[in-house]
Amino acid sequence: MKIKIVFLAVCAIGFLLTAQLVAAPDKIEGPWMWMITEMEAGQGGAASTDIDGIDEATKGKLTEEEVALEGITDRVLKVKFPDKLKWTEGEIAPVGGNNINDMLIKIKLGPGGDVNDYCSYAVINAVSKAKKGGVEARVGSDDSVKVWMNGEEVHNNPVNRGAGNFQDTFEVDLKKGDNVFMVKVCERGGGWSMFVGIDAPLEYNLEFKGLPVEPAGKLATQWSEIKSSY
Repeated sequence: MKIKIVFLAVCAIGFLLTAQLVAAPDKIEGPWMWMITEMEAGQGGAASTDIDGIDEATKGKLTEEEVALEGITDRVLKVKFPDKLKWTEGEIAPVGGNNINDMLIKIKLGPGGDVNDYCSYAVINAVSKAKKGGVEARVGSDDSVKVWMNGEEVHNNPVNRGAGNFQDTFEVDLKKGDNVFMVKVCERGGGWSMFVGIDAPLEYNLEFKGLPVEPAGKLATQWSEIKSSY
């Protein structure tokens, strides 16, 4: 009898784990627009979660909240960052414990190599066909993570940890049409990774409303200049 109960319990746990894996949303690979900001030595990860790295890097000319609300607009692109860093397009791998660092090397954003005590900012436009509230979203991060949807902070976990998959669950509200989605991951040391998914049928692009579309026939557009650095 005891063996049967144990067997049924193991089956039930296996079923629940399988159901969770099946229900997990796809990881958003991109395209994202990326920026990184350097923190003080030893102050990466959890310690820098609530420090506005964008405000500090631009000396008050731009803030995290402004980018999280506007997306990558013409105004945002004009603000200068240290070391001539520019917002750069890049896609992130859905697996691995160092996918942010690997991606940054690929798109040539930052000093290269194993980077510690930095925060990354990933911004994307999530397009929804309908208005939806209380939509489940998931993240995994190495180390700490903060998330915004349309300028509203929807998740904050000041933690030092490793990550190779989803770890946290939270909810977001989606507007019909464009939604600016921004994820900040602060690295202390070792691996640097990010995994994000939203459980809704969304399309992802970088067509933010504040990015002007130039007249037809003009070859050198603002967007083409951005992509040329990728």
